[in-house]
Order: sequence, then structure tokens, then C-alpha cells
Amino acid sequence: MSCEEIDGAAQVICAAPNTYWWVAPAVIACSAVMAALISLRAIAANKEIARKRATLDLIERSESTEYYQSLHRAFTAVRRDEGGLAQLKVVTNPDLMLQRQRVLNFLNHYEIIAIGIKKGVLDEDLYRSFMRSTVVRDWFEAEDFIAHIRRPTPDSGSKVSANKAFSNFEELALKWAPEVQLDLPLEGQSDGADDPKNKSLDRG
Repeated sequence: MSCEEIDGAAQVICAAPNTYWWVAPAVIACSAVMAALISLRAIAANKEIARKRATLDLIERSESTEYYQSLHRAFTAVRRDEGGLAQLKVVTNPDLMLQRQRVLNFLNHYEIIAIGIKKGVLDEDLYRSFMRSTVVRDWFEAEDFIAHIRRPTPDSGSKVSANKAFSNFEELALKWAPEVQLDLPLEGQSDGADDPKNKSLDRG
């Protein structure tokens, strides 16, 4: 019996299934959207975990490998020396030339990290929580030296303009600088490096 052959009340009941034809497709579509959102969320979570793991691995290697530690010792020795990094602007002494290269390699390490953070390869929040004070301090300690090597002068070591040298390191340090209160020592005072409370400033 067709819908046209029954009374009015029956026609309503008969027509009802056709009235909700869209329900099944809508449920399928919603399920597909929800599955896609869950999948995207899982991908994002996995990327975040990967970034954090890569950042932790980087910090661990920086703290434990002899190569990095040798660069850190070289930079720290020059930074604490009376002449500071200014003595590396013009070098003819072979020992200072080697020290200069080690300092440049140390600064390159910060530049690579800054690029990794900018590109989303490394986790900025995690690295900042561990290294913020050190990154900012080391930038300001090296700022004048970096400004010197950016200029293609006969004694800068640059044959062409290097005005972008360490620009990512600079950008990162200046971004974090407002969050940091550096306790710069007064003339004749220790920088407090031997104070256990300031050991965290020697990371990097």
C-alpha cells in the first residue's frame, strides 16, 4: 500500500522516515569531523612531546659533552677576565686566536638554538625556564664583541658585511631580557659565580 492510498493520519506516519533523511549523513559527518579533530589533537600533542624531548636532549648534551663544556669554559674564562671579550676583537697571539674561535663556536651554539626555537623544533618555554638568565647574560656580555665582528673591518675577521651575525640569538635574548633582572657586580666585587645561589647562571 502506498502513502497516497491511506488516510491523512497514516500519511504523516508514512512520510516521517523521509522527513529525517539527513540524520544519518549528519551523524556520519559529525563522526568524521570528531575523528579528524582527535587525530589533529593527537598529532599536535606528539609534536609537542617531540619538541620537549629534543629540548631536554639538547640541554643534557650541553651539560655533559666535553666539546660543549670546553667551549663554555673558554667563553667563561674570557668573560671573567679583566679584558673581557674586548681582548678578542684584535688578535695576533695564537692562543688568543684559538680562544676567539672557541668563543665564536660557543655563540654559534646559541644562534642554532634560537633558530630551532623560532622554527618550532625546540620548545621555547622549556628552554627558557632552564636557560633564560644565562642566555640574556651571555648576550649582553658578548654584545659589543658581536657588534665588532658584524663590521667588515680589517681586524674584525669579516671579509664581507656580517650585519646579521647572531641575529637570532640577539632576538631571543632581547625577547627574554625584560623577564630577567641581572645582578651585575659593582667594580671590585665578585660576580658571585662561586655562590651556590648563582650556580644556575653558569649554565649554557
